[in-house]
Amino acid sequence: MIRKSLFFMLLLGACSSDLSDEGIAPASFPDEVINLNLPAYNDLRTKGWMYINTIGVRGVILYHVPNTLEYYAFERNCTFQPYEACSTVEVHSSGLFMIDPCCSSQFDFSGNPMSAPAVTPLRRYDIGKAGDNTIIITDNIF
Repeated sequence: MIRKSLFFMLLLGACSSDLSDEGIAPASFPDEVINLNLPAYNDLRTKGWMYINTIGVRGVILYHVPNTLEYYAFERNCTFQPYEACSTVEVHSSGLFMIDPCCSSQFDFSGNPMSAPAVTPLRRYDIGKAGDNTIIITDNIF
C-alpha cells in the first residue's frame, strides 16, 4: 500500500504544470499616438522597426510590414519565463527576426516563436489609424 501511494505521488508530481511559458502581466497604458512624419519615428521609416519603451510591460517593438500600410506592436517581454529580469526581446542585429538574448528564443515578425524554448507568440497590441500618417497603439491585445 505504501509503495502504491508513493508511486501515485511521484506520478502526480511529474504532471505538475510547467510555468516556463506562463502568462505575461497585463499592461495598461494610455493610447500612444504616433505621427509617422515626425523625426522621432525615422527608424520606423528607414529600418522598418523601432523600440517604444514608454508603453507595455517592458516596452514595445513597433514594426512596419514591408510594402504595406500595416504596423504591428509587439510586447518586448518574452513569453518564456517572462518574470526573469533579463527576459526582454529585441530585434536581432540582422534585422530579420526578434530574439530574447536571455533565453535565446527567436520570433518572426508575426510574433510567432521560431526556436525554443518559447512556444507562445509575443503579445501583440492593437493598432488603429487616424489619418494617413498617424497610428494609435492601444493596450488592447490583438
